[in-house]
Amino acid sequence: MPLRTVFMGTPEIAVPALRRLAERTTVSLVITQPDRPSGRGLAPSPPPVKQAALELGLPVWQPESMRGAEADPRLAGHDLFVVMAYGEILRQPVLSLPRACINLHASALPRWRGASPLQACLRAGDAETAVCVMEMVPALDAGPVYVSERIALDPRATLTQLHDQVASVAADALDRFLGLWPGVPAVPQDPALVTLCRKLTTADGRLDWTRSAEELERWVRAYTPAPGCWSPLGDDRLRILHIETLPACGLQPGAVRIENQRILVGCAAGTVELLRLQAPGRKAMAAADFLRGNRLPESLA
Repeated sequence: MPLRTVFMGTPEIAVPALRRLAERTTVSLVITQPDRPSGRGLAPSPPPVKQAALELGLPVWQPESMRGAEADPRLAGHDLFVVMAYGEILRQPVLSLPRACINLHASALPRWRGASPLQACLRAGDAETAVCVMEMVPALDAGPVYVSERIALDPRATLTQLHDQVASVAADALDRFLGLWPGVPAVPQDPALVTLCRKLTTADGRLDWTRSAEELERWVRAYTPAPGCWSPLGDDRLRILHIETLPACGLQPGAVRIENQRILVGCAAGTVELLRLQAPGRKAMAAADFLRGNRLPESLA
């Protein structure tokens, strides 16, 4: 008899896991965040998980909060709750409803517990990451791990590439877990190895040119497109979308040199070349195209 499950998730990264769960179990309910204003007209836009659920013919619930949700009869009598990037920490009364409540977390736990593990592993220059299937507990990403699917990180991987890879691996990790459960052991995390990553804001994207060229290159790969990297440009912001490292060329940190239609910026160690950037109110463009209609200050510091 198929397992009876509930899926909780919101963004695109969780969609492959939902589809796999629907193939392997009877999904009686999909819980996702409410529709939010989006686009220039700020019209309500459904989250990707809702769109996928409706395509699969699954019932959808979009509560403003899961506080008190344990009283809802739709949540009774399930084998598993499966959670990936839902957007709210669940409380114990909800976690206690099914036989097990699992979370698909996109890091090699206990490394990078928290809200931005993809950005964190790229910015740190980690050699690998993982998708972990873990038992949910009230503490942040602290539950024991059932399954860990490792992901080798390309040294030039971008956030977009890693996002798509994690989405696919998460579905495979869930599939592996479902094939083993309930006999799969849960391995406690080592508290001595815990690292944390918080929710990022636009302010986190302001580049610090007193860092090395290598760190800045990782920073841009990790934070593009979200939350985005930038430097001040007058009273506005210059978005920086793609850079490459070069040997030091005598520029002070933040100093700008235009050379043969190339944009070079000094760092604490080395130099970076800005390859793709975006002026306020303009489209993203290559450096040479940018220079045809825009001027840069002598320093971005």
